[in-house]
Amino acid sequence: MLGGMASVEAAPSWASRASPPKLGADEVHVWHFPLVIPPGREANWRTVLSPAERERADKFAFPHLRERYLAAHAIMRRLLGSYLRVDPVSLVFEIAVRGKASLPGHALHFNLSHTNDHGLLAVTRAGEVGVDIESIDRKVDRAGIAGRFFSRAEADELASLAPDLQPEAFCNLWTRKEAWLKATGVGISEGLNQVEFNCRPGEPARLLRINGDEREAAGWFLHSFRPPGEHLGAVAVRARDVKVRCFEFVDQTT
Repeated sequence: MLGGMASVEAAPSWASRASPPKLGADEVHVWHFPLVIPPGREANWRTVLSPAERERADKFAFPHLRERYLAAHAIMRRLLGSYLRVDPVSLVFEIAVRGKASLPGHALHFNLSHTNDHGLLAVTRAGEVGVDIESIDRKVDRAGIAGRFFSRAEADELASLAPDLQPEAFCNLWTRKEAWLKATGVGISEGLNQVEFNCRPGEPARLLRINGDEREAAGWFLHSFRPPGEHLGAVAVRARDVKVRCFEFVDQTT
C-alpha cells in the first residue's frame, strides 16, 4: 500500500521536562506548553526575545494576545537553544516568504503552532517538519470549508460520517493539512486541496496523495495525537519513518 508512513497515539504520554533529552536522528520531539507567563515574570521572559520580537509583542492590542505571543516565542527560543547548546538570545531566525522560520547554519528543523492558550513545538533532524493544534469543538462551517478547500474524496468521506463523528473528523483533516502545509511552506490558498488525507476517527493518520500521486505521499511521515485538553494535533515530517516523543514543558527558571 502506497501513501505516507502513518502513526497514531490516541493518548500519548506527555513526559514533563524543563529541558530536552538527546534528539535521535530518526526522532521528532513534540512539546506542549500553556501560553501563560507566571505572575511577575513577563520582564524576565522578554529578555530572551529579539528586539523585533519584543516590538511585535508590544503591537498587540489585547494583553492576553501579547502574553501568548511572548510565551510561545520565549519557550521556543529556550528549547531550541537547549537543543543546540547555545544562548537562546543568540538565535537568529530566517523567515521565508510565507512565514516559515528556520535557523541557517543549523541542521535542526522546527515548527511552532498555537491555539488559544495552548502551544506546540515540533523539533527534528529527520527532515522538514510542520505541526498543528486545533480545538475539537471549534465552531466553523465544516461543510462549507470542506467544499471549498478539501478534495472531493475528503469532503465525501467527511459527509458520510455520523454527525457526532464529524467534528473530530474535520479536525483530523484540518490539522493534518496544516501540518503538511507548514512543513512545505506552501500557502493555504495554494495547497489545501492538493494533498489528501484520511479523516475517520480512530484510524491511523495517513497521507494518501499529493497532487494525486501516491508515490510522492510515500515520502512523508504523519502522526496524529491528542494534546492535553479538548484538542487534536498532527505532525508531518519529510521522512519515511520517524519516532515521536511527546513532552510537556515545565518552566523551572527563577
